[in-house]
Amino acid sequence: AFCSSGGAALAWAGKEPPSPAYVASRELELVAAKKPQVYLVLSPELRALDVRARGVTLDRIPLAGIELLSQQPVFGRSLPSSPSVPAMWKVKEGPGDSDREIIAPTELRPMPAEDEEEEEPAPAPTPAGPTPTPTPVPEPPVSYRVQLENGWDLWITDRLPHQGLLRLVGIALRDGWIRWRGRGIDLPPAVTLVMSPEDARRIHHLFRTGTAILVTTGTP
Repeated sequence: AFCSSGGAALAWAGKEPPSPAYVASRELELVAAKKPQVYLVLSPELRALDVRARGVTLDRIPLAGIELLSQQPVFGRSLPSSPSVPAMWKVKEGPGDSDREIIAPTELRPMPAEDEEEEEPAPAPTPAGPTPTPTPVPEPPVSYRVQLENGWDLWITDRLPHQGLLRLVGIALRDGWIRWRGRGIDLPPAVTLVMSPEDARRIHHLFRTGTAILVTTGTP
């Protein structure tokens, strides 16, 4: 936690004070750490995505790359504007929303009175015919999109899309044909995080509506 009291100032006596960006990042995390929910910390300088709760790092995912991507014409392309940092992003809609499952009881029985003993349930009859095979749980994808409240997208993937000239021309021609038919889709700018397939699947469930993502900047 960051403290702005005079004691903190004495602690830095004789040393170079922390940068304003670092102080702002710590103040934002202090707000998130007061809540019991798990939050994420994206550190571009460390190229890492941390999973934290109450200020404690539970897991760290190394990032192979962090890129800003935006939908632009092939010719006259420019670098997309960066979102302001440090900042606290909130997930507006995420793939982890579909991971929430409600397990319903197989049967409903009345609650026994205080002077009554609960009867053992009768064994379920053996169904006739072959035993049904349980439906396998689908494996989380490697690449997925997370919509943020600030109008940006967060893309999790194991590799960046190839951006060669011939590929860009092909995409532009196909996109122009689709738009001419009135079926074009405008995608918001996105921050793309590249990580291993195992890590992408492992944190898939964390990107659900309301999850806080702290984007830090600066060093002490």
